[in-house]
Amino acid sequence: MLTAGVAAMLPRGAGGLAAFVSAATTQGGSGGHHFVVGFDRAGKESFRIPLAARAHQVAVAPNRASAFVAPRRPGTRATIIDLATGAARAFCDAAEARHFYGHAIYSADGQYLFATENDYRRGRGMVSVRDAKTLRLVAEYESGGVGPHQLAWMPGHATIAVANGGILTHPSQPRKKLNLPTMRPNLALIDAASGRLVHRATGSHHQASIRHIAVADSGCVFVGMQYEGPPADDVPLLAALKPTGEGRWSERLEPLAIPLPTQRGLKQYVGSVAVDAATGRAVATCPRANLATFWDMGSGRFLAQRRFRDCCGVAFDAAAREFVVSNGGGKIMRFAAATFEPLHAKTAHQRDLQWDNHLTAV
Repeated sequence: MLTAGVAAMLPRGAGGLAAFVSAATTQGGSGGHHFVVGFDRAGKESFRIPLAARAHQVAVAPNRASAFVAPRRPGTRATIIDLATGAARAFCDAAEARHFYGHAIYSADGQYLFATENDYRRGRGMVSVRDAKTLRLVAEYESGGVGPHQLAWMPGHATIAVANGGILTHPSQPRKKLNLPTMRPNLALIDAASGRLVHRATGSHHQASIRHIAVADSGCVFVGMQYEGPPADDVPLLAALKPTGEGRWSERLEPLAIPLPTQRGLKQYVGSVAVDAATGRAVATCPRANLATFWDMGSGRFLAQRRFRDCCGVAFDAAAREFVVSNGGGKIMRFAAATFEPLHAKTAHQRDLQWDNHLTAV
């Protein structure tokens, strides 16, 4: 995925070691140049690594030395980058009749990478397991549904939560959704060692595609959705999977209530979610509404909304106790986790870039 010669790497930027990393494109959209960009807590650029194609999410290894760059669907080539030098450590291509679905996670010990993939010949979602150093495929199992997107560790790092969006796609028709009348999204919990399906929960509407998730220390899963039905429908776009006992969860996701005028303004789209795992306070970005929405996962309450044009990427800065949000205009804004107030004095602006959908804390 990286262009030839990137092992030599561009000179490091003026910033210090990267605290956050994101895919980005030079202003001008798909016709621009694509990068993985790191920046420090002051918003100063630490590195800019050129890419041959647009990326989606960057998964950072537990030792913070390297990261996996997941291509945007239906990309077939992924890479490991060195976060200190920008060198490409390893590449991998999806197997025949497969493509990546944009997200990945490392095992707690950093030895393995788990990525969502589409087996489009059979119309099923897959989770691939690779050696984190070589990207050699060591195992794979079904994701528990169709169109798996984001995946995340449940507490204890034994079980993976997978957001199965339910949308059938094929690279011959890259952006076409092939099964909207019959789609069946779900949130699957999978034993990481065996691939066994531990639990599967569905939402309140079969066309509310389950796309993005974040997990609190309590075991509650914050779920962001994108509705594929009629635009005038009033369908909840945020939900929670809550544990009901030791190793048990409800069969249905619990919709989270939001004021109806706000819900209608979201235009059926949640872009990304993040959670302060310790407190359960969470953020859902809604770029079509130009809003960041704030939630308490313990109670399921909607707490606040803040305007931020075209905001999508979001991560939690545990050291500062702040949520960091990026947008398509190259801005980085911080919000206090306690009050949700925007910290305008800390706003950074990379004027030549538009940040992609996801932001990762290093």
